[in-house]
Amino acid sequence: MKLKVIWHICIGVLYLATAYGVISASNSKFETLVLAILVQIYTAMLYNFSLIGASTDGNNYAGFVRFRILATAQGVTENEDGLLVDQEKTLRQYLENNGKIILINRISHGVVSMYALYKIVSVVLFG
Repeated sequence: MKLKVIWHICIGVLYLATAYGVISASNSKFETLVLAILVQIYTAMLYNFSLIGASTDGNNYAGFVRFRILATAQGVTENEDGLLVDQEKTLRQYLENNGKIILINRISHGVVSMYALYKIVSVVLFG
């Protein structure tokens, strides 16, 4: 798990370096503005997909818990994948483990977004 976290931190740093390189490669203020806006749009989309994915995971987990409760009331405690309680525990552990990675990704999106906003404001206001 630690290696996975370190890997995602490295990807976040590489993401920031790539955004910095793309925006810094511009030759004029107009190019800087356009590239910074494109980076901002890309970052906002990634952040929104991250939020949608996390909420979908939460809804799927809640749906599985409701299903398990209803199935238990019917006397069904397992399926071909094993006990429903064990499946719920596995799903919960998976979601808890990915919480750190999701947070790292959101922070990297926020940092890149702030850099792109800085470049947009600096070109527009201080031109």
